[in-house]
Amino acid sequence: MDNQINGKLVSDILYTELSNYLSNQTKEVNIVDISVGNDFGGFMYSKMKQKKITSKTGMKFESIHFEKIDKDELEEYIKYLNKAKATGIMLQLPLPSPLNKYEREILDLINPNKDIDGLTSVSAGKLITNSDTFIPCTALGIEVLLKTYNVNLTGKKVAIVNRSNIVGKPLTMLMLKNDATPIICHSKTKELYKITRNSDIVIAALNKKEFITEDYIKKGAVVIDVGVHKNEAGKTVGDVAFKEVSKKASLITPPTGGVGPMTICMLAYNSAKSVYGSEINEVLDTGIQKAKKCLNKAV
Repeated sequence: MDNQINGKLVSDILYTELSNYLSNQTKEVNIVDISVGNDFGGFMYSKMKQKKITSKTGMKFESIHFEKIDKDELEEYIKYLNKAKATGIMLQLPLPSPLNKYEREILDLINPNKDIDGLTSVSAGKLITNSDTFIPCTALGIEVLLKTYNVNLTGKKVAIVNRSNIVGKPLTMLMLKNDATPIICHSKTKELYKITRNSDIVIAALNKKEFITEDYIKKGAVVIDVGVHKNEAGKTVGDVAFKEVSKKASLITPPTGGVGPMTICMLAYNSAKSVYGSEINEVLDTGIQKAKKCLNKAV
């Protein structure tokens, strides 16, 4: 379908641009990804990130897994990484109980200059004040996809069905930066369909399998699906009922190959930024322009 957003294609072009840049640099990028508990899916996701980023960019990526660790030990390990050669640190969320109640306290121990997930209070504050910073990877990946597909955000109503620190809140800031009008929705929002059906862009990250049906979308809207689930047949589906919604949408991300590849790609860019600073923004902008040209040729 020609209205599908191809996150895999875009991310591959952006990886190439970043890899070309890094090949001419001398400093080493060292990523440490910390996971805690027995969440096998989370651990496998960490390994997938490691494989993709190392193969595409040559960065060093270490997955550290603690089946059991207490708060003091985890804090000491993060403090050690802050002083060590790790240039980028991330902590896989959610943390298991009882660590989860200390999530903000533990995240804020990460050196803001190494906060490649963009989840410390310092990074969040900088994003709100429109300062250059690390931006949470899923939110940044969505913004990059919209830019690459020439979606004009000025004055557009954007329904964001999520209020988390990882997706909803940073996306709201990014949409404001692009002169859009974001409307943040959540589990307590009444008559959600009335908001989404009146929006030019709908970003669904509500973690409910195929919840957003065609009745929630107006004709010609742009639909971004962040959800990942398995249906009864074992097929990967999203928060959006793709088959029916794609008939109404002008652009739509598929259940696979849409937002997911962009999230990992933006992690690679944030990791490079932890070493090379704001010049990585220019590398990303150049990559976006090349991806635009590639998409235009494909049409």
